[in-house]
Amino acid sequence: MAEYEGMDALMAALTDEPLPEDARDDAEFQVEHRSALADIALLRDQLRLMGDTLAAETPGTEEASTESASTRTPVAEGGRPEAEPSPAPAPLGEPKPRRTPRPLRKPKSLRKPRSIRAPKPGRPSQPPWYRRYAGVALGTLVVGAGTAMLGGMVWLGVQGGAADGGADSSAAKQENGAGDSSLYSPEMHLACSKVLVEGTVQSITPTDDGNVRVVLKVKRYYRPEQSVAEHPTITVTLLDSARADLKVGTYTLVRVPVHPQDRQDWETGGGVADAREGIVDALPGARGMKCAGPNGG
Repeated sequence: MAEYEGMDALMAALTDEPLPEDARDDAEFQVEHRSALADIALLRDQLRLMGDTLAAETPGTEEASTESASTRTPVAEGGRPEAEPSPAPAPLGEPKPRRTPRPLRKPKSLRKPRSIRAPKPGRPSQPPWYRRYAGVALGTLVVGAGTAMLGGMVWLGVQGGAADGGADSSAAKQENGAGDSSLYSPEMHLACSKVLVEGTVQSITPTDDGNVRVVLKVKRYYRPEQSVAEHPTITVTLLDSARADLKVGTYTLVRVPVHPQDRQDWETGGGVADAREGIVDALPGARGMKCAGPNGG
């Protein structure tokens, strides 16, 4: 399934966000988006109908149960219904006054009917697109919960892997705190970003020093604060490992730190939207903030 700006047709239908321009030109994406909207509307109507039905039926059921209990035939101790005694027939001749029938035995107190618990709503039949993407949505939720417990989005420094310093140098950095961008607050992480942009990969080329040079068609600048109209593309140098994730045409969010000791970050797919949310929240506090540096100074 095609994705635009880290968003597929289902996610666009769920969030009800405006479609990117490229997505509006994709006929297949438009068909999938309309199908997802129709399925969501149908599911919403079914849930509303189910709720209205339950709300209407529950009081009536309780009244019927109460009425049935109040009109129940009195039961004698032997377990059989107690019949009303019939008066003895009067002999022929002068009629005798009819004997007053003995009063009925007081029936046992009826057990107070239990209040009927509303049945649990049945699970509606799942449309094909729900089953198809249920695993993907669950995986996204699990990843999001894991990064939240670790203190922020992946771009905020919890992504593993340092620059090419080796195991010994990485251990030394962790011991003295150097190069560990997870020590930053989100605002400081923004302040210590030389480049932080969203865009589409136009080219990716190996360099002589073992890295890769990536040219992005920029969709949004966070750092540096400049206009997309005046600077439609930007070139960044990333670690060679970026080639595994970034291909020509991939929509990504890329961060290059001010200090080389800090880690680079790049996100693709659903990770772009997650990272964007954290960045937007941190932007107001990061205005005017100066980077403290990898050693906090």
